[in-house]
Amino acid sequence: MTGNEVSSSVIANLAKPGYGFQYKVAINGKTVPINYNILQGSLVGILADTARHSFDVAVNPGPQGGALEIEVPRYIIDSKTSTSTDKPFVVLMDGQRISGEPTGICVGSCPNIANTFKQTQSSNTDRVLTIIFGPDSRFIEIRGSTGTV
Repeated sequence: MTGNEVSSSVIANLAKPGYGFQYKVAINGKTVPINYNILQGSLVGILADTARHSFDVAVNPGPQGGALEIEVPRYIIDSKTSTSTDKPFVVLMDGQRISGEPTGICVGSCPNIANTFKQTQSSNTDRVLTIIFGPDSRFIEIRGSTGTV
C-alpha cells in the first residue's frame, strides 16, 4: 500500500448494512438527521450551504487518511440533469474537485486511492456516497444541483 491508498478493509467495513452515526444539520430552521459512517478519522461537523445546494463536511482524518460513507437525502440535496435524471454529485476536497471514478474505491485487491469518491447506493429517497480522504484532508463539499439546501 502506498501513501495515497486506504486499506480495502476500511471499505469492506463501510459496505456493511446500516449506519453507526447520525449528525443533525440545521436547514432553514429545521433539524435534519444525516446518517453516516466514518473509519480512520472523525466527523467534526456538517453545515448546509443553501446557495450551493451543498453540504460542507469537516473531518479529522487518521494518520493514513480515512473514509466517509454519507447518506444524502434527495429532498435535501440531489444532482439532476435538465431532464431530471441523476447525474454525479460534484465533490470537492479542501477546495479541489476530486474524481468520482468508480475505480478509485473497491473491496478487493485494487488500491483505494485518497481523494476519490463513488456513489455506492441509490434509492428514490436517498443517494449514498463513499468518500476516501487523505491524512491532510479537512473539508469535503458535496454539491448538487437541486433540493431544499
